This record gives sequence, C-alpha cells and structure tokens, in this order.
Amino acid sequence: MSESANIAKNSTLTQYLKSLEATCGRENLLKYLGGDYKYSENAPFLSVIMRTQGKRPEALSEVLLSLSGQSDMDFEVLIMGHNLTADGKQSVETIISELPSFMDGKVHLVEVTGGSRTTPLTKGFESANGRYVSILDDDDMVFENWVEAFHELEENNSGKILHSYCVDQDWRSIENEYGETVLVSVSPFRPNYCCEFDLIKQFSTNYCPTFSLAFPRIAYDLLNIHFDETLTTTEDWDFLMRNALICGVADNPIVTGIYRKWINTENSATLHTEREWKKNYKYIRNKLLSNSVLLPIGDSTKKLLSSQSGSANAGEVKITEFSVLIDDGAGFNEDSFAKLTFKCEDEIWTAEVTNLAKFGEIRRLRIDPIANGSVTVKGLAISATDIDGNKVRYRHDKLRTNGLYSKDSIIFSTPDPQCIVNLQDPAKLANLAVNFTIHYDLPINFFRITVFRFCIKKWTRAVLSRARRAASKIKHLIR
Repeated sequence: MSESANIAKNSTLTQYLKSLEATCGRENLLKYLGGDYKYSENAPFLSVIMRTQGKRPEALSEVLLSLSGQSDMDFEVLIMGHNLTADGKQSVETIISELPSFMDGKVHLVEVTGGSRTTPLTKGFESANGRYVSILDDDDMVFENWVEAFHELEENNSGKILHSYCVDQDWRSIENEYGETVLVSVSPFRPNYCCEFDLIKQFSTNYCPTFSLAFPRIAYDLLNIHFDETLTTTEDWDFLMRNALICGVADNPIVTGIYRKWINTENSATLHTEREWKKNYKYIRNKLLSNSVLLPIGDSTKKLLSSQSGSANAGEVKITEFSVLIDDGAGFNEDSFAKLTFKCEDEIWTAEVTNLAKFGEIRRLRIDPIANGSVTVKGLAISATDIDGNKVRYRHDKLRTNGLYSKDSIIFSTPDPQCIVNLQDPAKLANLAVNFTIHYDLPINFFRITVFRFCIKKWTRAVLSRARRAASKIKHLIR
C-alpha cells in the first residue's frame, strides 16, 4: 500500500464516511450522496406525526382544528394511537370524523401496541409519505402559517432540517360550570424558542420543541438515522442532533406555534425522575462524543473558533425560563425584566443581572426559577452591589417565597415559583448575582416533610383552640 493510500485511509474524512457506511450500508450512502431517491408520485410535502393515548381529547381536537386552518394544505396527518383503550380509540375516531369535509383523507389513525414512548415515532416515520416529517404533540398548537413556513424554507434548503420559531405558554385544564373540561392559557407568550438554531448550544440543551422542526425523510430512509428506543426521555434531542450533524439546519425566523406547558396535568417531567433524565442525558452526550462531527458554516462555528478555550462552554447556555423582575415602586410587571447572563461550573449556575442601573431606585426583586412547579432549588445565594460599590448578601432562608424550605433547599411543588427580596430601603443597584443548583424534580422525602408539617400545624391549632376555650371558661368563672 502506498504512502498516499495510508494518508487517505487514516484521514478524518475517510473515518467519517466509514462510520456512515457502517450505519447505513455502502449502497444507501452512495444513493444519498448522489441524490438517488424517489418519492411516490402523490407524496405530500409534509407528513405530520402525532402521538396520542386518547387521554387528552380536548387538546387533540384543538390541534387538529389548527391543522384544518393551514394556509398550505400540502400535508398528511398520521395519528399514532399508542396502546389505545377501546374508549380512547373511539374518542380519537370521533374527533377525526368531526373535522371539516376538506380534511377527508388527510388524517389517518395508526394503532401502535407495546414498546416505549419512542415506538410510535418509529412507526410514524416508517408510514410517512411526505418529503419531510414533523412531530406534533397532541397537546400543542400551531398557527395557520406552520406548514407554509416550512414549505418556503425547503425551496433553497432541500435536504436540511427545517426550523421555525415558536413561543411557549402556561396552560391549565379546568372544569367549567357545566362539568366540561376546558383548556385555558394562564400566562402571556414567552419568546424562549424564538432563536436561530445554534449547534454548539444544542450539544448541552435542546432548545427546539419537536413541532418547530421538519426532518428530511431521505435521511431516515437511507442513512438509518432512527430513534433510539432504549431512551425513556430526551429521545427527540438525540434524534435531532444525529440528523443535524449530517443534514444541517435552515432557519425561518417566523413564529408558527405555541409550545403549551401544562401546570396541572401529567407530563414527561412528572413521569420520570431526575436520575432518569440525567442518565439519558449522559448516554446521549457519550454517543455524540464517540464520533467525528461536521461543523457547518455559520455563527455556531465562529463562536467555537473565537472561544479562548477552543471549545464550547456549556456553562454559557441560558436557562430559558429563569427570570428576575424589578419593583421600582409600581409593582412587578412584564416590562421590568432584568437582562441576564448565565454561567455554570460543576452544576452550580450563576445568573448575573447586567442592566439594573436603568431602573433607578429599586424596592423589591423577584426571582422566578422556572414557570412550572416540581422543581428544587439548592444553595440559593443572592448578592447585590449598589452604584457606590456596597455589597449586600441575602440568605435563601430569609426570602419570601411560595416554596417550602428544607435544609439548604427551596422546594416548589406548585406553579409559578417565586422568591422575593425586600430591600430595607429603596436602593440604586448596579448589579445582582444569583447562585444556585436546580433539580427538575422533588426530593424523595418531600411528601413526608409536607405531611409532617401539616400534622404539626393541625396539632398546634388544636392545642391553641383548647387553650383559648379554657381561658374563656376561666375568665367567665372569675366574672
């Protein structure tokens, strides 16, 4: 073997192509590189995969109605009924039958039995006919421009993942006066997912709800980039990253839907423990680090090359829902959000406020760690510096909060967690630093603590009540 052959054999490019060939086979790789792939003659632009267990008929009905109002109707809908009961199946079929007549033939129910939460996605991609495939949960909502935004993007970016923007919002499921289940929004829109796709940040945290993405079906069929059915959480992040590193991502900076965050119903955050989330996260990171990657031309690569360490700093990733609000005498309002920068070292986050001077005299600060409940904040430490350079520190157990104190933690089990710092005197602050560790579940002993405190309160009230009655009798006898 010649020296030049050895050089080619050991090159990163050769090793990268060989890893792809091992995954999908030489024939499929050559077909992909040569564009040798044919769709069916009547293939729609987009296949919409929607997982459901038939447990949320109101939400399913709303999202299907939002699809009925699309400005671009070049799509099909595959409702993947996962382990449907007889009642669940009947509910889904009834909702489909009540759609407008022009939706006839566009929506199909595909029953899936067994497997994990990832299995319906695998079956959905296998059943899809579209050039692109998007995953739309049965409890989210899309605007009329959702399909159109993807379709416009495909024109000059065929083969790439298509990405549009979306907002998130808190929702509740309530019962109205007639005993009907009604879905209501309980917060304004938040632009947490209105940002360009950043490959470097995506290595640490997923910033893309599934319905904000459309995947090229050719990558699934020819390159065997399939879902990892061993994952019980974060399967969408794993699938996205393996596709993004090969296909690339194109952005359309248009808001196309609402990522609904439910604050009083079952969701993936409540169904899986923090340990399970961390285990899956570590597993995916190890997979991503085990292979060579391609870096696309763009801002992500520029950030990487300009960093002093020569690699991306995962600690600079923003926690999207963490916020600090200011009360300058007019109360807390949405216009008083402070600008935050984030850093993380050894899982300890530091959130720094950079624009306090513009608020003038500040009376109170409000720290909201996350929009929903079921979160534990540990080691919360707050320090502020006024414009004269004087520093003040606030202990976590001296704050007003709607959470429950437990040793060095504040446990938030209800929606809209808050910590309020009351300044002794109105002050002109220059900056603020908040240090904390955040865990997206409740401690194992949480309910024991809650029950214990409830019993103590109840016992104390009973004792005080008896003491008051005894005092009243003594007072009456004296008279």
